[in-house]
Amino acid sequence: MFAEFKEDLKRYREFGESYRRIALNPAVWCIFWYRLGRWIYRPGRNLLVRGLGKPLHLAVATVMEALMQMRLNVRAEIGPGLLIAHCGGITLHPEVVIGKHCDLAHHVTLGTRGVGSVGAPRLGDNVYIGTNAVLIGPILVGDGARVAANSLVNRDVPAGATVMGVPAAIVKRRMQPEEMAGAEVSV
Repeated sequence: MFAEFKEDLKRYREFGESYRRIALNPAVWCIFWYRLGRWIYRPGRNLLVRGLGKPLHLAVATVMEALMQMRLNVRAEIGPGLLIAHCGGITLHPEVVIGKHCDLAHHVTLGTRGVGSVGAPRLGDNVYIGTNAVLIGPILVGDGARVAANSLVNRDVPAGATVMGVPAAIVKRRMQPEEMAGAEVSV
């Protein structure tokens, strides 16, 4: 828990934030509360920690959701180095998987296609999700992909691609290192 949160803080420092601004950032509070919740809810945790921790975590998480409109569900898997640029409007389904060093802008939804549907998005490493983007269904967003603001993503996004629109379509594609190794170079 602490190693992952330390990596989250490192991303904010790399982003240019001072320690003071990080400490006052509500998005960082939500990330911390998510990491603490994952630690509390981990199977095999001491019964006293779980017994006292679960109700406290749920109560504070509910208040955070009401005040900051951010829901980082403890059942979602989020890799280290998460950066949420602006507080507010983040909703993650419990089945969501987010890789390392991902960026989420505000008003992002990662969830299922509808009530009773199964399957939620899986994001690779170094993925950027823009403001008001909605990713729904059992889709895979590859490493290094970028989702533009106000996009609706309901299909897989290849690694290194930039998508935008409703529904989102590829507007740019960067070659990945493994593709560059196999590419012929003409002089």
